Order: sequence, then structure tokens, then C-alpha cells
Amino acid sequence: MAEILPRRGADSWPVPLLLLAVLHHVTAQHVNRAPHFVPQVGDMSHFTLAEDTPVGTPVYQLKGIDPENDQLRYSISGQHLSVDALSGVVTLVRSLDREELDQLEVIISITDEARESSEPNTVSLRRVIPVTDVNDNPPVFLNRPYIVNISEAAPVGAELQINPKILVTDRDAGLNANLLVTCSTREKGSDAEACATFRVETVVLSSSEYEVRLFVDAALDYERRSAYVVTLQAADASESPLRAAASVAVAVRDEQDQPPVFLNAPYSATVPENTPTNTSILEIIAKDGDTANPRAVLLTIEGDTEGYFKLVPEKPLGRGVLVTSDNPIDRESETVLQNGGVYTFFIKATELINNEVPSDYTVTSITIIVTDVDDHAPRFNKDVFDISIPENIENGSPIPGLSIYVEDDDIGQNSKYDLKLRDVLNSRDVFAVTTEHGEGRTPITIKVTDSSRLDYDVDSDEGRLFSLDIVSSLNDVELSAARVNIKLLDVNDNAPVFERATYKFDTLENTTIGSKVGDVAATDKDFGIFGELEYTLTGFGSNLFNTDKQRGGLYVQQELDYEKQKSYSLTLFAKDGGGKSSSTSIFIDVLDVNDNAPIFEATEYTRTIRDGATSFEPQLVLRAIDVDGPTQGNGRIKYSIESDNSINNKGRAFEIDEDTGELSIVDKLDSMDTPRGQYELIIRATDYGIPALHNDTRVYIRVGVPGNQRPTFKGNYHLYKHTGNNQTLDNTNEYSFDLNPMNYKATIKENAKPGDTVTKVTASDPDGLDALLVYSIVSGSKDNFVIHEKSGLITVSSDANLDRDVSPERYELVVSAVDSGTPLPETATTTVLVLVQDVNDKPPKFNFTESSTYISEKTKVGDVVAKIVAFDTDVSSKLKYSIVKPMRALSKAGVQLQPNSPYDYANLFHIEEDTGEIRVNGTLDYNQASIVILTVKVIDVNAEIDKDKQFATIDHTIYIQPYADKNPQFTNPGWSTSRPLIYHKIKEDQPIGSTVLVLAAEDPVSGHLVSNYKVINSETELLQVDPLTGQVVLTKHLDYEELTSPNLTLTVKATSSDGARHSEAKIVIEVININDNPPIFEKEVYRVSVLESVKHPEHIVSVKANDADAVLTEQDKLEGYSDIRYALRGENSELFTINNVTGAIQIGADKHLDRERQSVLRVLVEASDVPRGGALRRTAAALLLIDVLDVDDNAPAFDKSLYTAVVPENVPVGMGVINVTATDPDEGLGGEIRYEFLDEGEAAGLFSIEPRSGWVHTSGALTGRGRTAPYRLLVGATDAGGHAADASLAVYIGDVSANDGVPRFIRPAPGELLTVNENTAPGTVVYEVVATDPDDPTQPSGQLHYYIQQSDDLTPAFTIERRTGVLRTRGALDRERRAEYALVVVAEDAGRPPLRATALLRLAVADLDDHKPHFARNLDDPPVVMLVQEEVPIGTEIGRLRAIDEDIEENAAIDYAIISGNELGAVRAERTTSNEARLVAAARLDREQLDRLLITLKCFKHGTTPTLTDAYNRLDPSHIQVLIKVEDLDDNIPEFVGGNVTVGVRLNVAPHTAVVTLRAADADPGAAPLRYLLAAASFQSPIQEKSLSNVSDVFSLDNVTGELKIVQNLIHYADGIFRLRVLACNSDEADRCGQVWVEVTVVRERELLRLEGAGWSRRRLGDLQAALDAVLAPRALRLQLHLHDAAAHTHLGPCFQLRSVETGSAQTARAMLATLRALDADVRRVLEQYSVRNVTRCGPPPAPPRAAHTALLALAAALPLAALLTAVTLCCMHDAAKKSSRKDLVGVAPSRLYSEPLYSS
Repeated sequence: MAEILPRRGADSWPVPLLLLAVLHHVTAQHVNRAPHFVPQVGDMSHFTLAEDTPVGTPVYQLKGIDPENDQLRYSISGQHLSVDALSGVVTLVRSLDREELDQLEVIISITDEARESSEPNTVSLRRVIPVTDVNDNPPVFLNRPYIVNISEAAPVGAELQINPKILVTDRDAGLNANLLVTCSTREKGSDAEACATFRVETVVLSSSEYEVRLFVDAALDYERRSAYVVTLQAADASESPLRAAASVAVAVRDEQDQPPVFLNAPYSATVPENTPTNTSILEIIAKDGDTANPRAVLLTIEGDTEGYFKLVPEKPLGRGVLVTSDNPIDRESETVLQNGGVYTFFIKATELINNEVPSDYTVTSITIIVTDVDDHAPRFNKDVFDISIPENIENGSPIPGLSIYVEDDDIGQNSKYDLKLRDVLNSRDVFAVTTEHGEGRTPITIKVTDSSRLDYDVDSDEGRLFSLDIVSSLNDVELSAARVNIKLLDVNDNAPVFERATYKFDTLENTTIGSKVGDVAATDKDFGIFGELEYTLTGFGSNLFNTDKQRGGLYVQQELDYEKQKSYSLTLFAKDGGGKSSSTSIFIDVLDVNDNAPIFEATEYTRTIRDGATSFEPQLVLRAIDVDGPTQGNGRIKYSIESDNSINNKGRAFEIDEDTGELSIVDKLDSMDTPRGQYELIIRATDYGIPALHNDTRVYIRVGVPGNQRPTFKGNYHLYKHTGNNQTLDNTNEYSFDLNPMNYKATIKENAKPGDTVTKVTASDPDGLDALLVYSIVSGSKDNFVIHEKSGLITVSSDANLDRDVSPERYELVVSAVDSGTPLPETATTTVLVLVQDVNDKPPKFNFTESSTYISEKTKVGDVVAKIVAFDTDVSSKLKYSIVKPMRALSKAGVQLQPNSPYDYANLFHIEEDTGEIRVNGTLDYNQASIVILTVKVIDVNAEIDKDKQFATIDHTIYIQPYADKNPQFTNPGWSTSRPLIYHKIKEDQPIGSTVLVLAAEDPVSGHLVSNYKVINSETELLQVDPLTGQVVLTKHLDYEELTSPNLTLTVKATSSDGARHSEAKIVIEVININDNPPIFEKEVYRVSVLESVKHPEHIVSVKANDADAVLTEQDKLEGYSDIRYALRGENSELFTINNVTGAIQIGADKHLDRERQSVLRVLVEASDVPRGGALRRTAAALLLIDVLDVDDNAPAFDKSLYTAVVPENVPVGMGVINVTATDPDEGLGGEIRYEFLDEGEAAGLFSIEPRSGWVHTSGALTGRGRTAPYRLLVGATDAGGHAADASLAVYIGDVSANDGVPRFIRPAPGELLTVNENTAPGTVVYEVVATDPDDPTQPSGQLHYYIQQSDDLTPAFTIERRTGVLRTRGALDRERRAEYALVVVAEDAGRPPLRATALLRLAVADLDDHKPHFARNLDDPPVVMLVQEEVPIGTEIGRLRAIDEDIEENAAIDYAIISGNELGAVRAERTTSNEARLVAAARLDREQLDRLLITLKCFKHGTTPTLTDAYNRLDPSHIQVLIKVEDLDDNIPEFVGGNVTVGVRLNVAPHTAVVTLRAADADPGAAPLRYLLAAASFQSPIQEKSLSNVSDVFSLDNVTGELKIVQNLIHYADGIFRLRVLACNSDEADRCGQVWVEVTVVRERELLRLEGAGWSRRRLGDLQAALDAVLAPRALRLQLHLHDAAAHTHLGPCFQLRSVETGSAQTARAMLATLRALDADVRRVLEQYSVRNVTRCGPPPAPPRAAHTALLALAAALPLAALLTAVTLCCMHDAAKKSSRKDLVGVAPSRLYSEPLYSS
């Protein structure tokens, strides 16, 4: 606020005097009015002053106004401003500093001149002038120096605790004081790794004060780097920021995190066995991996299981000598032997905390190669061997079951020895040893040399015993021996024998179950169990029979049926107790028994004949069938009449042919001869079986009355009845025959379709109209044929099955024609002989699905071994047989032979193509292939239909039997020729050389044991077979844990002594797992340190033990040999708990640790396998050592509060200055002290302190730093717990040099990046380098000059002025060629010697937009092709394109536009943030409307408006063409052309007339072909009761062409409407079909009108119909044309009908004429337009009458009168006759018999 101040002294005027003066002045008119300042522009309101305004600068002009226009004078108070009294110009007379004075308070005054006696007027204002800030103060770091100590174990994200804190201030205000502190890599002594390791954060404390915090940003590692210098740079936010820098010295404190390290590891040596005790072997040296404060290392031996060595320690700790122990080294010990003479153990180096508590450790291996010394004699695996051998063992055969080996534990030459036999009892020259020299471990085989002396059948028992010694020696000196005792055994050397090779039996089919069919038995010469036989029965039909397992024989087990199976072929096997077997073949013929009576084709027969008839027309034949075989009449039947109901001629009215069953009339029949006018006969059919069986049926013959003449058939064929045998219809010249009435004959193929015409029968009624005849098929059609009841047309029925395989070859259809005469309708019958012609359309078949044959391997080449027979029901079939390749063959072991097998099994057999006989084509060998499976194929070469499908195949298995079964037979349990498998179990851990199994095979020819074994296939390397003895011996130590499968498999071949015969056996040895491995802890000693303050449930450590026992089977899982459970043992175990499954150890509940009571806790951890317990459980233990650590609760303390030191300025860097020390009574980490500088002050960077020792050293040059005042530093000491103390350090630096000031750069600041625009003109000033020198600037040592450090690739671009440091461009800059420059600028003083400093100036070349976007394409490149499916959602991405712009950032932003080809807007181009063009669907893509799109895409600068053309320019690189192909989907369903269809057909339209051809189409280009289906058909009749819901049999629809035909006569559908639903499909999905409704109207011709005219066409008729429909629309009528008439396209014109649009009902002809007359004008106009001459009745025009017609009409008129008179007369006569002859009978005959059958068979 401004304030008006009165003139000094005015306050003392008395008020009265003032009032008098004013009054006087007013009266005299000489008033001097006061001046005033000009508001806003002259009164210093809103005036501010910048603090950097130079002294003497005019800053303002005061302006005032005096009412009297007198001269004004100005004045201003204060020391900083002065004013010109007359002009009012205010001038700054004293410099300003906002930081000292932020505002000026002044008083401005204006004074006018005095007038006459009045005093001058003075007006004063008080003004406060703000001093605005200028960025003239750089940031200042407080509390320097900054030194921090941090553990290398500090986690990422941990904050560095710097004390005192790093504070930065800036005395400026606003943006000039807004600071940001960063880690700089440009300051001297800093590096990029420090900035990458630590993160800097700036915290605002106030507007001008900030705190800097440092955090760990990357893992620390003392061993990699122990110290960092983090250079902090603080910069304000002004346009020309000022900066300050400070260094933070970060010392990384080493932690004990590295295990010990062995020197020269690993270790190995060679030592002979039995080396003396305390022999020195190796020197072991280890040291702590932590280098800063290494601990003592303790060496111990681990894994020396045999105790061969000990470690003699040396001083200092960490060194030791490995020497032999008191236990001598044994080369033959199992441990050394299994490892090939190598003994391995470990040396553990363990760190010791305080030389007591163990900590981290490292283990290295020691490998000792043990050399052998001859110190063992050979030894046998047993002292005495007792063995039993069969008596029939052959010469040269090894003794089976004898597993002997001798072993010398020495190796090499030391393990050699000799072997021989020594006779003890009966063994001289009977046995011999196969190996006379041995080495190491040698299996011993004893073979037979004289088998003649091995005879069980001797008198004395001693003769069956043999004894001998096996002796090992060296140089004829016996070393060891073993006794072998041998006992002879009797053997099974006889097989069962049947008396005959084949047996044949007969049995009746009605033999009772359990009855014996025959005796079949075998004998065996052996005794005891070898002579006991067991019988089994096999073969097709063996389920119907059985045999006694002990006694043999053949018995009936199920009912037999001759009619199902007439014979059986079985095989009976006999097997003795020794496994030998033989077989015999049994053939059984089933004898027929007459157990089937004849069966008539019908249960009863009916026939109606005329009264007085003498024969049946047609013939009445009764047929019966008997299925019994030839011995029971072979189906012959004898027919007889058992009874009849004739009144007068009983037994004489009818007779029957006993062979054919034809019933004939003996005398004319009379209706009065029966009680009710109907004859009832019982006919019997009797077979010729023994005893004879019969069956009866009834025949009903109704006798009509005369008066109506029977119709007659015209016929086209005489049916001949042959009396000759086995003759065809076409060959009748030499045989007699009877001529029957005229009949019909027709021929049709068996594949005829429903509706196909067979023939047409025609009858005439001599006394009635032929049109009233009703035709029907009486019998013989078997539902395969139907007849039109009016026309007599016989067609194939819709349910017909004419297949000759299941239906007859010929049909005799009895067709009747019934007239409408009275009093009874008459019936005429004829026989239609329909012959079904065969079509070769059936594939051949086999009677069975597979077959087999057993043959001997000695069957000769060319012999027939089997015959394969197929049948084909087609008459013209011709079958050819072949064998389909490849064939399959199995070895006798059941293994399938491979196609590349050396044995040519594929050509062993061939088949005769015409007969199907299979012959041997090669040499058979049971040992190579025992089963051959042939796939036999038969084809019909005369096939007519589906030729490629007319074939059949069958698998025929040929079993090749070994010749006389002379191959060797293994006697081991479980082996057989059909299942050559030997299974054996052994436990693991068997020693090398153990015999796990002895194979024994017997030669059935010689009866001796086989002594020639060979392994032909082995799946394991652990087993070998002795070729003489068959011993299966382990070649390696058997360890279950080294197996991948518990089964060891090999295949062994046993060969006879002559080498001609052999057998194979597959040996499977199952290894049984045992619990031979105890749990083993991963560590023997677990060491862990915990604080004494830990609580439950804190996790301490997890122990882990492993059990090497393998788990290969489910049984292994159940045993649990490798399933481990944990427990704690020992005196301290109650303090902890352990998870018995995972091994996790925790502090126990309510338990506490107390380091003062016990600092080390020992706990025993136990691991056990087999969780269920028991004797097999194995246990291991490990020691857990827990070091209880102290809790840190004491702070360090310095021994002084102030330290003082003096150092000259010319001392070298690193010189020790003073040692400051502090102490901490805590133990361990809590007692370790780290030293650091808390505040370096002005000595920042000059000194460093050792973090561990407290020694202060010079860290930088002190030159130029000398002065009398000390540098003060604050030293901090911190323990690991964060407790701290501090002390002051005063350092005096003495000045001893003149030029000791090193230049320092002010600009550029560290890390400063300068930006220069590209294309800048040469010589442009881009920067000014500024440096300072602490020396006197008036002296040469303080004067600087600048230059750029020479570099060939940089000097051409820039130059610097030597004195001023101005940097200019030397040449043009191009960012695309080089984007950045780094100049090393040197500032050097002129001292002697000169001192210099360097700075790195980085210049970035700013990009200018000097490139245009373009596509990377060639001129003639084809369009880019993209694919997209139709109907994808709008917005779906189709593809992406990228253009190129060599500029960067916003200058390289590219946009895109589609300039042509997208007229439909189908796609759009979108720009992505990555400068790509993203093409997306912008509208619906329909493949049927748009299959491809060729667009032109243009690229241009983003944010600009390009000039767009409408065509692709190949020369313009900003253009590119994109071809988008739309891929089709099946998204259209078929659609019918024209929609729903309405057609009319006439009532008398012929069957198979096409009604309409429907057309449908699928718009999908790749759509499948269409097929048409009639889905529904209904009929709507004017009479509701006659409407039908399903009339699909009236129409047929061609599923390919869509042609719709009528297939039935429409006589019953007059005036009705058919409604058909037709589908068009090309997919299996029902909802993917199109549909159309077809309306077919049936009209009578008389109800139609005709349009007479000429030149009709379909198109013209369509136009006419549309025009007339428009005229008829107001009356809700429509025109329906009927075009199915040839007259429609002649001059007569088409017929038509008018129908209601709503109901579809048709108008009569009369109503239609009335409608046309009512619309006369409109209709006439349309008819004249289309040249219609007239509208008349539809139907042929009447012909003119003729004279003959006129006469005939007159006669027809007279006939009714004559007929009436005649009828009256006859009726009267007939009535009188009936009354007189049959007064006692009352009956009324039906007037018509349409509804009941007239004939039935």
C-alpha cells in the first residue's frame, strides 16, 4: 500500500491558524493545490527489480502532475536507488543480492513550487520493491565428506545408511532452487558400474533443501569388487542450470560367504597293496575362499570306508599329509575290485569360526590306484559238490547242474594256475575237465568222456555213484581241491503211442448226452509219473464231444443235429507226466434220423369255383417241404386226402397227385353236395423216412352259382408241363407235355428297381365291360410284384428283393381278373411266369472266416497241402485264387519273421488260381518258420457291377510240424515246443561267476542230454551260457539298482550232437530286489547358525537323505526300500521338531535357545527306510551342529573424541595419515567394526579410510590444497547391528609448491550432452568450454588455453579457439552418417611443469526431417499377397506392412492411406505406434461377392496431408500394391432356383411322367455336388377322410438331376393336392440343406380350360401367367398352367385352371368362365397381347359323327329296353326254381366280392 506522508513540521500548526489561512487563500483566490503521481506508470506500483541489474542502470522514471503546471521535483529514500530531481529517472546505485535482501522498501516524494506566500506541496508514497531471483547460486552439498560401509550380503533394494545424511541446498528460489540429484559417470573418479550398482533418490525437505538417499540396485560381491565411488551431481531446473558434484565412498564389507578352496585339486596317486603304515602319499593344502578375513581351515577324511588312510595335520591349519593307516591296503577287497583297482575317497576342508565352530566346507576327491601283489591262493566256490545227472547224457556233454568255479583274487600273472581231475570212485576215464589252465575267476566244466559207463540199470547202488576231485596247482604244487559226487537218475525216454493214426466213428444225431461214441486210448512204456497219461480233445466241433482226462475215449457232450453238421474232424492228444505227447485224428459221421415232419407252405388253402366246374383254373397245387437227408427220404413227400365233407360223393369228389400235390376234381361239383356250399378237405403230407412222419392242412373250396360268364385272358405264352426229367423249358422236343391255357411269360433282371415294368396282363369279359375288370395277384409274388388293379400292369414292388441268392429264380404269379357280373362276380386266372435273370453283382465268399492246416516239415515240393474253396452265387461267375503279399511267418518261439529274413518264407507256398489248391513251393524248415499265415484272395473275373469290390480274402494258417519231433527238448520246467519259455527268479547281489540256472535239453533221437548250447539273442550283458554244460553264469556283479528292468532275457539254442537238429528257449531271469542300500544323507554333518532369539515355528534347516534302492515294479513301491522317514535323537533333540517325510527341522513349541548356556547344540538326525518297519529296515544317521549366535546389543566407542594429523601437500597418494580406532564388546559380527567418513567437508575426495583398520590414507593429490586452517572430517564407526559412534578428525595440509593447482572444468559438466542440428553451416558456434585454475590468474601457472585431443576421425568436424574455448563446426554434419561425437577437450596451464585437465564433451546431432518415407521394393515387384477368410468380424487384422524413413523419432513417423482399389470400403489402413500399416477388415467380406481385392497403399509423413492419386505408380517408391485374397467358407446353404413350385397334373397322366425338374445352387465356389432328397409328401383330398400324411411312394426324385416323376396311377387322387418338401444338400449337417415346397394339383381334364394360340414357349407362357396373375390378384386368384401335354406347345395351346390364393381350391370350368367374363376387358387385353385366339374346354376336339356311329347309337338306345325285359323274365324264373329246390336253405349271396380274396395259395 502506498501512503501519503505530509511535509515534516506541518503537524505543529495550530488548527485555528490553518483554518484562517485556508479561508484567506480562498478569499484571495491564490490556492496552491498539491501535485500527485501518475497512477500505474509513474508511481512505482507493481515494479520489480532483478538482482543481477548492473549498478548505474536506469530502472524507472517517476512521473507526476501539478494542477498549476509548476516545475516538480522528485526524491527517493534508501541506499540502493537514486532519482534525478527534475526528470524523475531512478538509477540503481548499489548492487543487489536477492539472497541477502529479497525486497527494497523506499519512499518516493514529489514537490511543487511555492506560490506567493504559500509553501511548496510535497506528496510522498511508500513502496516495497521485490527483488526477483536470478540463477546465480549453484547447489551446495552439506555434511561432506560422505563415506558409507555396507555388507556384501545386503539385498537389492536395501538403503545405504549414510550418517550424517546427504543434504543439498540452493539459495535461489523457484525453478532455480528445484534440484535433481543423479549418479554421474562424467566426473573424475566415477564409473558407470557404480551408477549401475546403486540407485539415487532425491527427497524434498523444503523448497530449497533436499535429502539424497542411496539404495542397492545390483547384488554386491566383495570378492569381485570391494569399493565404489558414487559421484552425485545436483542440478537445478533453470534454463541454464547450475550444477554441483559430490562423491560418496562406498566400502563393501566382506562376509563369510565363500567356501574353502583346495590348491592343486583333485588329487591322485599310485600305491601298491600292503604298503607299510605311515607311508606318505600326498600333501593336501586348502585355504578360506574369503580373502579379506580368512578363517582357519580344518582338513578331514570323508568316505574312506576301508580305513586305509589317515591325515597328519601340519601347521598352519589347512595343510596336511595323507599317509597309510594301520589297515593294510588290499587290492582284492570288494571295494577296490569292483572299481577296477581304483580306491576313491574325499578330503573335506571346513572353515572354523573362532578356530572352534565349523562352518562352510568344500570336498575334493582323492583317487588312489592300487597295484596288485601275489598274496592269494586259488579257492573253489564250495568244498564238496553233490550232483545228479540223467543216465542218457551223451559223450562230450558237460555235467548239467554243476556250477563250479575257482577264483584267485590276485590279478594278471599272479592269478594263473593249473587244473586237473583226480579219481576217487568209478570216475577214471569217465569224466574230464574242459579247462586245464585258469586265470583269476575260471568256471570249470566237467564233461562225459565215456557215456557207456553211465547206466542206471545196474545191480548195485555203488555202480550208480561216481566221485572225483578237482585240483588246482602251480608248478605241480597242489594249491587247493574240491570234491564232486555224482549220482545217476532215470529219465523219461518214451512218448505215448496210439494204436492207430486215425479213428472213424458213426453216431446217430439223437444220441443221448454222455453216450460213448468210441474207445480211443494210448499207451506209454514208462512207469510212475512218466507213464501217467492225460487226454485233451481239440478241433472244430470239439465242444460237442468230450473225453475222459485219465482214460480217454470219446463221448457226446451236447445234442447233435444232422441237418446242421453232418461230420466232425477232431484231434485227441495224450501227454505223459514227463511232458511228452502224441496225437491221433478222429473222424465222426453223424447219421440222420427222421426227426422232421413235412411242413406245408400254407396253414390252409381256399378256392372259389363255379357250380358244376370240373377243374381248377388255375391248377390248385399244395406243396410241403421235408428237410431230412437222403437216408430218410431225401425230402420226398407223399400227398393224400384224409377226409372231405361231401354229402353224396365222400372220398370221390376230389383226388390228389401223391407226388406233385396237385388237387383235381373227379366229377363236376355241386353246391348242393356240401352243407354250406363249401367243400372242406384235410390233406396229409407224409415223408419216406423211418418211421414215417406226416403233417396235415385244410382246403376250403367254395362253389358258386352259374349265370355270369367268366372273363378270359389273352396270354402270350403256353406253359408246358413236362413229364421228362431234368429238362429245361427251352428243350422240349423229345418229351411229352400238357398244353395249359394261355399264360404269360416275362423276364426281369435281379437288380430291377421298384416300379420297373414286368409285363401287362389283359383279360376280356364276354358279357361285361373290360374296363370294369379288377386285377390282382392271387399268389406267387412273395411281395416282390404288384399289379395295377385296372390296367393289369405288373411292376416291381417298392419292397421287392429279387436277389437270386435269397429269392427264387422264377416266379409263377397267379393273377386273377374279377368282373362285375351278377348274381356272382366271375374270376379268371392266369399264370405269369417271371424268370429272374442273374446279374453278376455278388462278390465271392468263403464258407468260413479262417482255416488251418497241419503239415510235416518233410512235405515235398509240389505236394498239395490244402484246398481253399470259395463260392459265388452269380451264374456267370468265374473265380481266380491268389496269395496276397506280404505273407506272415512266425518262428517256433512265436516271433514274427521280418521281410528281410534270410529264410525265404514268402515263397514257401503257391496256389493254383483255378482250383484253389495250395502246394508246397520251397523247402520247409520248422526251426526257421513253424507257422505260415497265408492271405488267400479270390476274385470274380466276370464281375459286371462293382468289379473292384467283387473279391474276398481269408487267412489260412499252416502249422509246420517238426519231423517226427526229433528236435532237442528242454527239460527245464515250463518249456514246451508251443511255449519255449523258461522263467527263473534270483535275488540281486549275486557274485560274479554265480550260476543262476542250468539249462538241460534232451535229444529225443539218442536219448542223451545235449551238450551244445549257444546264445543267439541276448538283451543283457550280465549273463553268459556255458556252451557245454548250459550253465547260465553271471559275468558282472548283479545289482538291482543298475537295472532298467527287473528281467534279464536271452535266447539259447540247444543243438543235437550231429548238428542237424536244434530247439530254442527264451530265458527270462527275474531279479528280486533286496534292501541292500541304507539311506545316505547328503551331508554327514549339517551345520547351521541361528540367533538365540529365534522362536517357534522358525525353520532351522532341512536335511535330505537318499536311498539307492531302485523302484522298478509295483512290488518295489509296496516294500518301500527307498521310502525314507526322519527322526531326531540325542540330548538336545527335545528343543526341535522334524517333519518325518520332508526332513524340515523347526524350533519346538515353547522352546528357547540360550547362547550363554550353550553356544553349540548337537542333535542326531536318523533316516530309516521301510516305513512299516521290520527286520529289513536299514537306518543311517547324520550330525546336526547348531551354532547359537549372540544378539548384538553394544555400540562401538572411539578412544578419542578428536584426532589431529599433519600432512604436506606433496605426499604421494595412498600415504597413511593417522589410525583412528574404536572398540565393540559384542562377539562375532556384532563386534566387527567398519569405519567410514561421515562428513568430508572441504576435504571431499582427498582422504580415504580403511573400513576395517581405521587407517586414514590420502586418496587424491593434495597439491594446491595447503593452507593454515585444518580440514575437518567426521569419522564414523558402525558394527554389523547398525550401532554407530563418531569422532572428529582435523588434518593440516602444508603448502610446499608454486604451481600446484590443477585446472578444473566448469563446462562441460560431467555427463553433459550437447545437441547440434544436422546440416549446420561450417563455422557455426556450438559451445563454449570453461575451465578454472586454483593458482593465481596473473601468473602463468593460473593462465589456461584449450585444445581438442587429436583424433583422426573427429578433428575434421569441430575446432576450438585456444584462448576462449569457443567450439565451432568445421564441416557439415549429417545425422544419418553419424549421430554422435565425443570430443576430449584439454585445458592446460602455462606453469612449469604445466598441469592439465580433460573433459569429455558429447555432442548429439539432432535429426532434421530430410528423408521421405518409402517402401522397400523393386520397380517390378509383384503385389504383396495377404490372405483372409470371408465373414471375419469387422476390425480383424488382415496383415501388416512397414515403410522406411531414414530419419528418427518424430521425423520418422509414417502414416498410410489406401489410394485405389478400395472403392467398396472393404478394408482400411490403420497406423500403429511402431510405424506399421495395419490392414483390417472394414466391411463384411463375402467370398461370393468379392473374391480378391487389389489395393494401392501410399506411405507419407505422419501429420501431413499428402497429394493422393487414384492409380498405382510403379516409379513412386511411396506406392505399393497389396493383393488381398478372400478365402472361401462354407457359409451358404443351397438355394432353389425360383422358390416354391406349383404344378398341375391331369388325373390320367401316365406313370413315370416327369412333373418338374428342380434346380438348386450353392453360392460357395468350392461347394460339394448337390443331392436332392424327398423329405416329406402329403396328400390333401377334397374329402378330408381321404387325405394322407405320407404318399412318398407316389413320386420318385432323381437325387442327382432333381427330376420329379409320378410313379403311380393318380386315379385315387382326383381333385387333390400333393405337397412335397424337397431338400437340396451337399453336407451331412441337416441344417445345411436348402428346401423348397412343391405343390402338385391333380385335376380332371374336363375341369380345365385351354388357351388356344400358336408359337408357345416356356418364357412366353411365364410372361403370360405373370400378366394374368396381376389381373386375377384382386379376386385372390392365381393361374395354374398344366403343361404336361404335347398340345401345350402346338396350336391348341396349354390348359389352365384358376385357384384360390389362400386355400388353393380350384374353380370348376363353369366358375372359371364366369370369372373371365367378369374380368372381360382386362383379360381380353392380356389375351390379345399374347395372341390368344380363344378360351375353350381342355380336351381333344370332338370328331364329326359317322353313319356307323349313328347306327350304333340307335342300337345302344334300344338295348336297355330289351335287357330290362329279359332281366325281369329271368329273375322270375330263377326265383321260382330256387324256391322249389332249396326250401330248407336260406342264404344271401353278396352282390360284389371286391373286398375278399378270390384265390389263395
